Parts: sequence; structure tokens; C-alpha cells
Amino acid sequence: MRFLAVVPVLMCFVGIGLSGAGLLPAMVGWALFALGSLVGLVVSITIVLARVRRRQPKFRVFAILAALPLTIAVPILIHDLSYPRINDVTTNVENPLAFTAALKAPANAGRDMTYPEHFGPVVRKAYPNIRPLVLDESPEQVFQRAKRLAAIQPGWAITNSNAEYRTLEGEVTTAFFQFIDDFVIRVSDHDGQTLVEMRSKSRDGLVDAGANANRIRTFLTKLASK
Repeated sequence: MRFLAVVPVLMCFVGIGLSGAGLLPAMVGWALFALGSLVGLVVSITIVLARVRRRQPKFRVFAILAALPLTIAVPILIHDLSYPRINDVTTNVENPLAFTAALKAPANAGRDMTYPEHFGPVVRKAYPNIRPLVLDESPEQVFQRAKRLAAIQPGWAITNSNAEYRTLEGEVTTAFFQFIDDFVIRVSDHDGQTLVEMRSKSRDGLVDAGANANRIRTFLTKLASK
């Protein structure tokens, strides 16, 4: 019973640890964590039934240990499912920014990187405050500030900077499981002012748990406050 109780815990720690260290693909690490949680549930129920039959109170400890991963997985699942089932957010759903550098990333080979049209209404309803940023500065100044700001964001890496078109592209590596998301930023002139647009897309998963919208909101807020 002791061995069975430890197995799901080990599966979860291995999934989190190896993906966090870059030794396992993010989705494999997440799948191992999810599987460990399910195995923990089955093992916990099995131990409880065995305890009832054999009347051994010490089995309770093993049952709690086996169910421990589930106490972590369930809140995460509830949190994730509270968000829309989208993984691509843009400030301009009518004319979303297109990726260029991200198309060359090996992980994106063969993927459709166009913006899903049916995501537009969902973004507008779920994130009404995700809009392009308008600033009273020159596009050149804003572009340089955006570039410096992007360069110091935790987990961000700029993969392409085009001063002519004032566009930035990059990758964001998440702290949990080391998922990688792609982003693109464009700075342009807009009736004498400067317009800043942004798009952020997850490479894996159907639900981003609000990560892309939060990334856009946080970055544009910081850019506006400088």
C-alpha cells in the first residue's frame, strides 16, 4: 500500500520537475501530472476500501498521500475551466496581427498560425478591455520603449525586431511546465497619435486560463505608464 500511495505523487513531481527543467516537452509533463492525479484518485479509493475490509487505521495516511496530487490538480482544473476555451488573444479582432518569425520556429512547423475568426466574439465578450493602446508620442519613441520593456519581462525572449515596420516578435516561457507562447507587437501612426497593437498565442492546449489576455493587458499597462 505504501508503494502504491507514493506512485501518483512521484508521477506528478516527475512531470512538473522534468518539464520545468526542460527535459520533457511541456505537454508531456502536464499529461504526466494529470495522469498521476487520476492514478492517485484510484489508488486512494482502493486503499480506503482495503482499510474498511481489513480494519487497519494506518491505511488512512496512505490514502491521503495518494490523493494529495488531486488536491492540487482539481483547483487548477476549476480555475482553467472558468476561462473561455481560446488560446489566442489579440487587441484587434477585426484585423489581427500576423506572425512572421514565429512561423520559422520548429515547434510551429505545420501549424496554422492565422487568427481563428470565431475567437473574435469570445475575446470581445470575455476581455472587453483588451484594446489597442493609443499614445501621444511618436511611433519611433514608443517602439523603442516597447522593445526595451519587452526585453526585461520575465520569461520573454525577442526573436525578431523590425524597426522599419516597427514590429516585435518573441516567445514567452511560462514558469509552470515551461509552456511556450508566441507574441507579436506592432507600433504604427494613427491620426497623429501612436497605436500599439498586440497578439499573444499559446502553442499548446485549448484553454490558456487567461494567460494571453493578462500578458497583453499587463504589457500595455506598463507601456502606458512609462
